[in-house]
Amino acid sequence: MEKIHIFSDSACDIPEPLVKEHDIEILPVHITHEGRTFREYYDTTPQQYWKLLQESDDIPQTSQVTPSQALECYRSAHARGCTHALGMAMSAKGSGGYQSMCIARDLFYEEYGKEMRIELVDSETYTMIYGRILLKAARMRDQGDAFDAIVGVVRSRVKRSEAVLGVYTLKHLKKSGRISGGAAFVGEALGLKPISHVCAGTVDVCGKARGEKNLIPKMAEFVGAHAVGIEKQTAGLLHGAVAEEKIAELERRLYGLGFRKVERWPIGVSVITNTGPEALAVMYYGEQRA
Repeated sequence: MEKIHIFSDSACDIPEPLVKEHDIEILPVHITHEGRTFREYYDTTPQQYWKLLQESDDIPQTSQVTPSQALECYRSAHARGCTHALGMAMSAKGSGGYQSMCIARDLFYEEYGKEMRIELVDSETYTMIYGRILLKAARMRDQGDAFDAIVGVVRSRVKRSEAVLGVYTLKHLKKSGRISGGAAFVGEALGLKPISHVCAGTVDVCGKARGEKNLIPKMAEFVGAHAVGIEKQTAGLLHGAVAEEKIAELERRLYGLGFRKVERWPIGVSVITNTGPEALAVMYYGEQRA
């Protein structure tokens, strides 16, 4: 009989109550700020981290999950009698956490052989965009689905996952080095708000809104053009420290597009460090990628 362990790096941003409800192990990303190191998920909440960024002039440094963290996860699961393990990590194009998990898998197989099968999935994305896929996997496990069926659903959903991301200020993009100081100066002077498409491991600027009031309509327009089978989907509304009226406006527009449901999720450390806390995103399923 299969006994399946499910785990992820903390960049998946799954809220603690759901982590505990579905018995998901979280391997923490470490954050260093002004000489202090702490763990995402275990030592800070998204809301606390947003406040830290708003009050600090320094950009915290994040470090990926290490092979030793992943190896300990595998050993612990094996010791509890698990026959299978399924893990996901932030996009391999944005972090080395997935590679660390792969290195640890090789070390585990050298030590234990194939006594426990380990499947690792590069999420090709960030935050709850893959967190909700992992939750789907945990729910399938909890209802008794076979490991191969779970892995198949996870890989299929990864290849359909997309998001659109908008930010209200360029300050943090400049500080994190994502854009130059000159570009930030011009953008702020013109009131430009960048919109990015998160897809297949990349985050590419796909448009700009002139002024705050145009950001949400532009984002909703993009979602309407790229989501497939909207009436069957639940949209994920991802947010940082953004005013409730803006979040509510985006939610109304998503329902107006025809989504059957809209769920709100806070954005955690790995994305907010680069975008700044004043960010919004919408996750949805698009066309199946190869």
